[in-house]
Amino acid sequence: MKDEDICRLLLSRNEDGLSCLLDRYGSLIAYIIRNTGVTNEDDIAECISDIMHTVWKRIKKYDPSRSSFKTWLVIITRGCAINYLRKSNKYSSVISLDSLEGTYLKDLYSESSALERLLDPDLIQLLQEMPPPDNEIFYRRFVLGETVACIAGTLGLTQDNIYKRILRGKEKLKMLMEREGYNYG
Repeated sequence: MKDEDICRLLLSRNEDGLSCLLDRYGSLIAYIIRNTGVTNEDDIAECISDIMHTVWKRIKKYDPSRSSFKTWLVIITRGCAINYLRKSNKYSSVISLDSLEGTYLKDLYSESSALERLLDPDLIQLLQEMPPPDNEIFYRRFVLGETVACIAGTLGLTQDNIYKRILRGKEKLKMLMEREGYNYG
């Protein structure tokens, strides 16, 4: 089923849209959740439930002219997974971020808070206004949580070049955010 059909079902409040969404993007959603640090299968299932609820509530805010449905879904997934992890850590014993092997949370938290706000679907257009390949680098790094080495390999650039583009891109994003009225930092 195509994204447009899934959106149509969700907008008409047909619950079959959620089933189709999971059939099409379930593995991507689970991949993103695991990359944020949620590793317990029960927690992953609960997080997916939270994501489906959020999609159900926010589907009317989805604007196909601003981003693809997949991009919108990835941003919602990443935001919900991070919120779930924060919430679950709040009610459990303290866990060192260093002990979370294979996650990118430490890198994400060490970046500026303005970049974390990119998880908000309303700000996806700012990424789209950046020139390629900078927009793809930011999307892969801060939305999908890929490592710099992985991005460099995928795009055929050096890691040093990726770091430089991120540094320059932060300034571009800062200007774009200020233009849109967001407080930076």
